[in-house]
Amino acid sequence: MSAAAAAEVFAAESPTGSYEQLLYEAAARAGMPRNGPTATEGFGAGLVGALHRPLSWLAARSDLDEWTIATFLRDVDLYLGDSAVRQAVLDTVMETMPTSGELVLVTHSLGTVVGMDLLTRIPDALDPVLLVTAGSPLGLDGVNERLLTRGPHQPPRVRDWVNVWCPTDAVAIGCPLEDERWGKLTQPPVSNGRDHAHKIEEYLGHPEAAQEIGGVLRP
Repeated sequence: MSAAAAAEVFAAESPTGSYEQLLYEAAARAGMPRNGPTATEGFGAGLVGALHRPLSWLAARSDLDEWTIATFLRDVDLYLGDSAVRQAVLDTVMETMPTSGELVLVTHSLGTVVGMDLLTRIPDALDPVLLVTAGSPLGLDGVNERLLTRGPHQPPRVRDWVNVWCPTDAVAIGCPLEDERWGKLTQPPVSNGRDHAHKIEEYLGHPEAAQEIGGVLRP
């Protein structure tokens, strides 16, 4: 199955019917014109292709392939659209979360969405001194409007926030976060290696991210 055909399946299985919205918003933010030809391809006895155009547009303007983009958005849509999935994910993370002291929360990809929700549930005795979001889709309205605290907002109680992003990472479309409601944060752009635009190892290997984390953790 091609990535475009898989995306059609993901759209049909979307818990809230919002998968297609996420894909088209990401492509629009990457510069795809609103009107244009719709590519189609054979799939069984019918035709699919409504999602081929935004997928191919994103892939052509990033360092990620169509499959990676399609499946990532499926995961985000499932987390945000299925309350049972969201609750299971948050409960699993909370099982190993400390109950007091200082917290350095380093998040990546879908984890940045989970992290924003998680910060609404941590104990009062836990002090989030630093939040790092890397390769984040939080700039998409179809994502941030469905957080537990809806819309762009300053993460609760976080002292410092670093949002590191790579221009060739299709997951980070919408970065830097420009809405003033996000509050005060540092947003360094970085250049990740070819074929590694979305890799967490690449993001954390840059001084802009590593020094912020090291500065907090260093005795």
